[in-house]
This record gives sequence, structure tokens and C-alpha cells, in this order.
Amino acid sequence: MSGGPWLPDWDAGLYAANTGHHRAFDEWFLESTPLRDGLRLVDLGCGSGDFTRVLADRLPSGEVVGVDPQPGFVAEAQRRAGANQRFVVGTGQELVTALGGERFDGVVSRAALQWAPWSDQARIASQIQASIVPGGFFRLDMSAAGNIAAVVDLLDSTSTELGGPTSPWTFPDPGWYLEVLERAGFATARGHVRSVAQRREFTEETLWGWFESQVFQAYELDLAPANHDRFREEVRSRLGELRRRDGSYDQTFVRLDVLAWVSEG
Repeated sequence: MSGGPWLPDWDAGLYAANTGHHRAFDEWFLESTPLRDGLRLVDLGCGSGDFTRVLADRLPSGEVVGVDPQPGFVAEAQRRAGANQRFVVGTGQELVTALGGERFDGVVSRAALQWAPWSDQARIASQIQASIVPGGFFRLDMSAAGNIAAVVDLLDSTSTELGGPTSPWTFPDPGWYLEVLERAGFATARGHVRSVAQRREFTEETLWGWFESQVFQAYELDLAPANHDRFREEVRSRLGELRRRDGSYDQTFVRLDVLAWVSEG
């Protein structure tokens, strides 16, 4: 979520074409999100804006502001935006500045904060808290400890054989993240901080599409460019290792599922 050198430069169109496994869980996420028409929300790490539009359509009299550090994503999101949406280029680490000091009824973030380093998570939580009005909420879905374990094992072993990194993502457990939230001034008694395991459906084709559009880039930031093609080729040759006993290519995702509040007092 930072504009730093470790953040991949994704192809926004290709990324947008491979978010189906997230969209399949939109209703699950929204069921415990306290939406009501008229709210003003921030979608932090909005990416290509497909979920930002889902939120905005639920709030016809409200507003949703998408924030993402990559201009290409913001441009892609604007193409699918409704009248009650706007977008700014910015990071979670500097969210207050990106929003011009405005405060909102809530901040929502999905499948984004795992890209921010462990060392930035506390600052991001504080910036989010400072961007929400008293009585407002923070609703988060991000990768958690144990996420895509089989995928990580395959990628790590292939990458390290080529002198590359191990898993570059932040996959926290709920206890660690609860401490982060409380130090930032959030209350969770009326909400929750938990991890949820999900079986997400993939075919061999859609799994490879996800790798090409979103996954490889994370490792290739710290992998010698001369080894990028070989890295992808070797992962491709091992893709069958990710096939389940039932013959599918479904993967186990583990999500950090959070609803936290800003005190009214």
C-alpha cells in the first residue's frame, strides 16, 4: 500500500480481469458491514474499482472515495465509477493527507493491506482511525496467517532456488492485529477481529491468470530480472502440485476479518 519500491507495478486491466475469486465473497463481506444509505466511505486500496462500485451502488445517496497508490488503478476505477464516487492517488501510510484531512463515516479495505510491510501496519491503522468520524467504523478483509499455504510453499521454493525472496506479504494473526487496532485507538467490543478460512474456486486457467496478473509481481521485485521468465516457467511446470485430491485447483484462503469502531466519546 505504499508507493515505495517494493510495490508491484501491476497492469490494471489484467488485474481487473482476475478478481473473480474476491467478488465471489462480496456478499459474505457485506453481511457484517454496517451499511446504510447516506454514508460517506473510503475504499482504501481500491485497485481497479470493481468493489468500490459495489459499495457505491449500495449507497445511492452516499459517497465512496477510492484511494490507491497507483495512478493506473485509479484511472481503471474511474472508468467504471458511478456518480457518487471519486478517487484519489494516495497510500494508507499517508491516508490523512490523501483525503485532505476529511473524515468519513467509515473506511473499508479489501485484499490490499497485506501488501504493506509489517512495520507500516501500525501507522496505517492510526491513519485510518484519524480519517473516521466519532462513532464510525473500519471494515477490513486482508490475508491472514495461513493464507494460500500451498501456493506460498511452491512459490517460495521456486524463488529461493533462483536467489529470490520468500513470501513478501504481510499475513497477520488476529491477536497481533487486535493489538495494532487497540494501540491506534479503535474499539472492537461491538465488532470482531478473527480469521476465516475459505475455499476459493479456481480452474487451472483462472489460477494461472491470478498468478500472472497479481502474484508473480510480488516475488519479482526482489528477483533478478534475468530470472523472471525462468521463475514463471518453473512455476508453470509445477502447477499440477496445486491440484486437490478432488481434481480441482481450488485454494485455501485465510482472511483477517475485522470490524472496529471509533469511540464517540
